Amino acid sequence: MKKIAEKIVILLPIPVFLITLCIGSYNIPIERVVDLIVYKISGYTVFNAAIDMNSLNVLFEIRLPRVILSMLVGASLSVAGASFQAVLKNPLVEPYTLGLSSGAAFGAALALSFLNIPVQISAFFFACISVAICYLVATKDGDTSVVSLILSGVAISALFTAFLSILQIMIDPMKLQGLIYWIMGSLHTSSWEKVYSVLPYMLIGFSLTYIFRWKLNVLALGEKDSIILGINPQKYKIIFIFASTLLASAAVSVSGIISLVGLMIPHMLRMVFGSDNSKMIPMSFCLGASYLAIVDCFSRNLCSFEIPIGILTTIIGAPYFIALIRKTKAGGWQ
Repeated sequence: MKKIAEKIVILLPIPVFLITLCIGSYNIPIERVVDLIVYKISGYTVFNAAIDMNSLNVLFEIRLPRVILSMLVGASLSVAGASFQAVLKNPLVEPYTLGLSSGAAFGAALALSFLNIPVQISAFFFACISVAICYLVATKDGDTSVVSLILSGVAISALFTAFLSILQIMIDPMKLQGLIYWIMGSLHTSSWEKVYSVLPYMLIGFSLTYIFRWKLNVLALGEKDSIILGINPQKYKIIFIFASTLLASAAVSVSGIISLVGLMIPHMLRMVFGSDNSKMIPMSFCLGASYLAIVDCFSRNLCSFEIPIGILTTIIGAPYFIALIRKTKAGGWQ
């Protein structure tokens, strides 16, 4: 049964991708979605569905970049969360609790408002600063206290949130509304340009994490055992933290702060399938992509107006986080 469940998780993005492309104020039947995609690629159709310009424009200019971006963001946050949890050996750790998301959001907002530099670079730079501060504060005599890590993450998150508030005071009032909506976590401005802008950064992060994913199992044994097995723990910790920071900052730069995805998805998978990171990383990618695409579909269709996706992920994730804290008592890896 577990093997079947693993295959379902890995294949889940395919039906989710097709179904979410169908749903919207302008409904497109699934057979027409398939035919439009096949027609765009090859000039032929599979189900002989009617091909019209309205459907083509809605699908390829509005809906497709948004669904792809939501899946990339969900996959990035989930893989980053799984990697952080494995490296730091605690299920309570994720980009949001480490202050990474707030740091990246401040960097991205700074670039959007004042600096003439790429948003992704600014987001990555400030995300690195937040993670570095958290890690340095929580580490003493080579040992990283998880409680200290989470507490320092709360402090750093509050600090960068304050910096964001200062930006909101200083920014042009014409840009303020868009910045506030973006900070809430939103994909309403999705476009092919945004997909292309984050894809290189995400590919690097995904590739590094996937290639070295089995070394996460060795790191979980502890530093002494890792060294005995011929693994340099500090080297690979830096690689995984770099890759996860790159993934999370790239996601934040296009979507704002979408919290608790990196906490929920890896932990749910670990509860069901165990802690083998060679399986956890690809499954986190697939389930995270599917989860955020589904939540985004609700955010744009649940009401007559669009609900920022960050609000929905927090409403879903906060009770789960509270239950997880009560279960683990802020303790170590399970």
